[in-house]
Amino acid sequence: MKHIITISLSLLLISSLNAQWYNNWRDHFSYRNCEHIAESDNYIIGATETGLIIYNYLTGETKKISTVSGLNDVGISAIASVGDDTFIIGYETGNIDLYSINNVYNIPDLKNKSLQGSKKINHFKIHEGKVYCSTNFGILVINIEKKEISDTYYLGLNSSNLIINQCEIVNNSIYAATERGLLRADLDDPLIAYYQSWSDIGSSSLEHVTIKSFQNDLVTIFEPTTNNYSILYGNEDNWSSIKTTRNYKNIGITDNELILSETNLITKYDSNFNVVESIKEYDSSEVDPQTINLNEAYYSEDKHFYFIVDKNHGIVVKDDQDEEFILPDGPYSNNAFDLHFSPHGLYTVAGALTTDYNNTNTYAEYSFYQNGQWNYYKNKIKDEMSLWRDLIRICSDPTDESIVYMSSWGGGIFVVQNGKIINQFNQFNSALTNIFPNGNQNYVRVGGIATDSEGNVWMSNSEVENGIVIRDHNDTTKWHQFSYETLNNLHSVKQILIAKNDFLWIIIPNTTRRGLLVINPNGTLTDQADDQYRGPVSKGSETDNRNVGQLKIWDESLNEITNNVYCITEDKNGYIWLGTDNGVVVYYRPWAIFSDDYPIASRIKIPRNDGSNLADYLLENENITCITVDGANRKWIGTQNSGLFLVSDDGVTSYETFNIDNSPLPSNYINDIAIDPNSGEVFIATSKGIVSYKGKATEGHEDLNTIYAYPNPVREDFSGEITITGLVKDSNVKITTASGKLVYETRSLGGRAYWNGRNLSGEKVKSGVYIAYISSEDGSEVQTTKILIVR
Repeated sequence: MKHIITISLSLLLISSLNAQWYNNWRDHFSYRNCEHIAESDNYIIGATETGLIIYNYLTGETKKISTVSGLNDVGISAIASVGDDTFIIGYETGNIDLYSINNVYNIPDLKNKSLQGSKKINHFKIHEGKVYCSTNFGILVINIEKKEISDTYYLGLNSSNLIINQCEIVNNSIYAATERGLLRADLDDPLIAYYQSWSDIGSSSLEHVTIKSFQNDLVTIFEPTTNNYSILYGNEDNWSSIKTTRNYKNIGITDNELILSETNLITKYDSNFNVVESIKEYDSSEVDPQTINLNEAYYSEDKHFYFIVDKNHGIVVKDDQDEEFILPDGPYSNNAFDLHFSPHGLYTVAGALTTDYNNTNTYAEYSFYQNGQWNYYKNKIKDEMSLWRDLIRICSDPTDESIVYMSSWGGGIFVVQNGKIINQFNQFNSALTNIFPNGNQNYVRVGGIATDSEGNVWMSNSEVENGIVIRDHNDTTKWHQFSYETLNNLHSVKQILIAKNDFLWIIIPNTTRRGLLVINPNGTLTDQADDQYRGPVSKGSETDNRNVGQLKIWDESLNEITNNVYCITEDKNGYIWLGTDNGVVVYYRPWAIFSDDYPIASRIKIPRNDGSNLADYLLENENITCITVDGANRKWIGTQNSGLFLVSDDGVTSYETFNIDNSPLPSNYINDIAIDPNSGEVFIATSKGIVSYKGKATEGHEDLNTIYAYPNPVREDFSGEITITGLVKDSNVKITTASGKLVYETRSLGGRAYWNGRNLSGEKVKSGVYIAYISSEDGSEVQTTKILIVR
């Protein structure tokens, strides 16, 4: 067997499959859970929900492709080879791509068609230059040569929608496995598109999920009861049972053998349905788990090995003596609930919460991105006492850049150093408390976590008497339990923000105490006696004398804007930005939250500029899920339904809008955003995985002692922007000729400025040496650097 990519060569795999930039985007999808597979003469292709793994038999090259690099959708539901190393790809949305290596042709007609019900494409059958697409409403016929839809068959009663799971063509008959049994029609019937041309066959009108031709007869699978599959062999007059299983995945057919795939078992049958071979696990001890967990499998008679698409290992190629695992670099899964950039790299956690803030029981999982490579941790312990689950928040240790803390909605706190768990704190070894006094650690719920200016770790502790717990920085064996009446026995706390002045801003969701709570530690961070707080509960409704008054999100007219807060952040001016179910609001005087009777939360007005003198509030009809500040103090805003927005530092000017229709975003639901402070790369966690965008703003430097420009020299074939880096925030940049004539000026985006190589009139400058004069905003620092341009 030819070696494709072995476990021992995993480092080569990672380096060859690092994310590539495509039009300022790159994907960071997981390709682990492969779902479908197809083979042509020179390629095998495995399809995940978000992209393709492509292996070239001739060169041994493996690559990946997604919406970032050419595909037109996510949610791949079917794939097949149509010849000449071309593949047809179907999506849950009804979208269709024809993919020939390095080229994608889109057929969006079905996706764009107004049609009631699901348009999902379930299967492709290739026959005489046509593709018969089984869909959730009928059969679609595509002419491959013309690359267009040529016909549609509606097989439901009175030509209504009917779910077609698969088609098969034998001689001159077409068979359809549908939600109400097996149907057959003559392929050359001129009325084949009419439902009455199709006749019921088979012994059951229950849902049939598969139909295949084998040894001049048919094999079909139907569901006599839910998730219980019966496999039959025969024809429309006579059927025999092969097997009943609850774990059916698919069948593959060769000239003389049938390959039955179940969740953890591959069985090869001969033409008499005698078992020839059974495979339950992989031979390699270097993979975990070794047990097969497949979605599809088939056997190649020409190459004499199995192709397996596995939920844990991507594509697996297996023969009697060897196994090869083809898996591009990426996070463990596409579940990305929270992102965090530490000085050591990017972390993402896969835990999640229900809308009622209850557990999803996701095994503890996080992924870690550093130096262009992903690593990960996935807990597989099933022991009830040891179950680590639902990691939801991350924060850095300000005193040790190699350490981050992760909070769990059930497992307490995890300490991670250089990507590896080094400690866990729960009810047994810390001041954290379990919801059930005599229960196990699975209900130590920490919804928010943050570190203050001294390095103390603050965490919420839900549904217990002391709602805040602190791990002392000066003595890490020392813990503090804080009791604030508003937080005590509270079901859920979301995000904790500790501002530059050490005020704590806490989001309270999904309870009668919904809203914001702000705590003033009064300079004694680990002493609660002198604290003050304001929140959704009025002073007179509590006995805690530290409650100094109710806090609602009031507008200028003292009307409550909302009490549903989804996210919170502090910008470089010290303003507090909130994302709510009513758009974006800002506290411009957060330091006065305790001195003002009615602290005002302002909504940003966006002029319509249509002569009406009217304005709209920034994203007022959106549910804002996250707000992240870049190096230039601009705001990246994620939403539940409309994708991603980049606005100016004051929010008035919109620079970019990204969604599934105009960008490679796989989903318009944005869970979180994190920005690499050194490169400006913007990582976007969506409900279907992570992509990143080549942002321009980086964090400003402390001085101008390390400025330089690149590329330098600028060659005649360069068409991009020249970058000047090493700047302090808001640097003024003037570019002149060697004789001092001004040709361009701009202001830095954080630590970088950009020049397109053109003068103030928009003309390309001539060859020569140009001087960039850089000064800090207040003029206290000045530096220069030279740029050589060759035309």
